[in-house]
Amino acid sequence: MSSGTLGRGVLGAYGAPSFAQAFIHGPAVSVLQGIYAKFFGLSLQEIAFVILISRIFDAVNDPVVGFLSDRYRARHGTRKPWLLAGSMIAVIACWFLYVPSGEVTMWSFLFWYLLADVGWTVSEVPYSAWLAELSDDYEERARITTWRSMGRFLGLLSFFGLPLALQSITGSTEFTPETLRWAAGLAAVALLGTALVAALVVPNGLRREHPTGGESSSSLLATGRAVAGNRPLLIFTAMFAVGGLGAGIGSGLSFFYIDGYLQLGQQLAAVMIVSIPISLVATPVWGTLCRRFGKQQAWAAGNVGAGLASLSYYFIGPGENAALLLAASLIVVNAMIVVEAVAAPAVLADVVDYGRLRFGADHAGSYFAFYAMVQKINVGIGAALGLLIAGLLGFDATVTTQSASGRFGLLLAFSLLPAAFLCLAALWIWRFPIDRRRHAVIIAALERRTAREAPGGSGQIQSPVAPS
Repeated sequence: MSSGTLGRGVLGAYGAPSFAQAFIHGPAVSVLQGIYAKFFGLSLQEIAFVILISRIFDAVNDPVVGFLSDRYRARHGTRKPWLLAGSMIAVIACWFLYVPSGEVTMWSFLFWYLLADVGWTVSEVPYSAWLAELSDDYEERARITTWRSMGRFLGLLSFFGLPLALQSITGSTEFTPETLRWAAGLAAVALLGTALVAALVVPNGLRREHPTGGESSSSLLATGRAVAGNRPLLIFTAMFAVGGLGAGIGSGLSFFYIDGYLQLGQQLAAVMIVSIPISLVATPVWGTLCRRFGKQQAWAAGNVGAGLASLSYYFIGPGENAALLLAASLIVVNAMIVVEAVAAPAVLADVVDYGRLRFGADHAGSYFAFYAMVQKINVGIGAALGLLIAGLLGFDATVTTQSASGRFGLLLAFSLLPAAFLCLAALWIWRFPIDRRRHAVIIAALERRTAREAPGGSGQIQSPVAPS
């Protein structure tokens, strides 16, 4: 078992790829839909269709990558080649996605979006699973995810600061196709560079296959059983899906709310630059709270805070104070919602330990693939649902003055529904069964089993009792 404290150099190297991943994801999760609608002429319905299809694709793509990366690690003891290969695919696909040439159609948008999804999945699912193998300590895992989350928010900060940095070149502080061209080029360097640093510096982690028995992680049937039969995993997925759906509904409309409704397109980058640094400040604070009070308790509290803060969007309207009020709301929402990036993967790493105890094999890749799949489905279906709600109720991205119905549709999807889903999820998260005490019991049972199966041990394995 690896329960020691990791050095800052290792933590920094592990967190570095999350910086580049967040930077290259920045357009897709914030402004890409708006730019394809505003500059390339795709309708909201066409964009919603592309996002929905890509999320359905992920329902197959993510589990396959998780399963194959588990098999590879069981045989070779590492997940590093997956991070490197996926980063190369993402660089190529994102260039054509963010810098389209020729006639832009729904089908060209769909093709490059799906290929980008392949690259993101091949690199990010094994990368996420890697954290569960670096330490099995309850508190140390929160520390690892804190560093990874800080890398993520630095990446987002860099992306949203890009229009300001390029103002002397582009003559604008708005997000435009020219901004995406620069983002694609810079992301290529960052993604490949940080993946290489992580591969060279960060250890592989300990091998965790069942010493003398259990179902092999290379068996597809065993993997299916390890997913479907892991009750804490299913509970984790359900509670994460509820809160994530609320966040996803709002995420696809952020560009339309800020640019189309509040008429703050010129101030979009500045507003985001002001609000994102709070995520960097709040991340280590939430990491400390997770270690002090428990990961699920901190996560639930953050969800409630983010949900209540999301309601403020409903009451902000176009006007001279809109930018200030929006920045204040974003600061509070970001300060609250960042707890998920710290707590959720650390909680899932504890679920991986339960799976090792219950099924006798390491299925971290498959579990984190399941997690990534739900994340993407939340963002995709949520964004598609938000766009459809706004569009069906009359919101029009091409006009500056909205109808009363269109304005309500936008605010319903961007403010009210996310608040309701986040608060509902918090009730479930608070009662998650694997807390600090139960995780200690799981680790102790794993250590006893390892001792029994060492030379001279009894060789008997007792069936674990599932957390209730």
